[in-house]
Amino acid sequence: MLDRAPPAPGPVPAAELTLTLTPRRAGLNLISATAEAELVVRNDGPVPVQGVRVGSALLEAGNGQESAVAEYFTEAITRPAVAPFALEPGEERRVRIVVARARDAIRGVPANGRTMFVPVVAINILYQANGGSGQAARAFAIGVGRDGGSKLMPFWLDQPSGMFDGLEARSYGPAIVR
Repeated sequence: MLDRAPPAPGPVPAAELTLTLTPRRAGLNLISATAEAELVVRNDGPVPVQGVRVGSALLEAGNGQESAVAEYFTEAITRPAVAPFALEPGEERRVRIVVARARDAIRGVPANGRTMFVPVVAINILYQANGGSGQAARAFAIGVGRDGGSKLMPFWLDQPSGMFDGLEARSYGPAIVR
């Protein structure tokens, strides 16, 4: 009999979390900008995930702001949106997201003599699967939809305070999956 080496193990299946954000309300008041949304976290991979921790922040779109989003994705999640949870393959969880940003922290973007604010909801998820850790992170610009157009109407900083419904979300910057 010939001695044969055992077959090399195949690649370990990876977890694959899909993130979908549906904004419900957003707006400005005298002291802050706020956004409320529903996040759907779905395990589209072939392996279960545990210890899913959801972090969220309200940032803003504009020149140079992509680096603020990228930096947020490197931070630890110190105040998760919900208690950590597990997801089996094909399972999903709906998470209510409420984020705020101090009005004096908003830089805004000048446009035609006015200043606009485009809220960006950044979602950072850390989890364990297959004996290791993973991350799924994605940012979404939110605003009032424009009859099926690709751009969203921003919030103008010179208008009276108020909340808006009927919002839409667009992907903002690259997603992170590792």
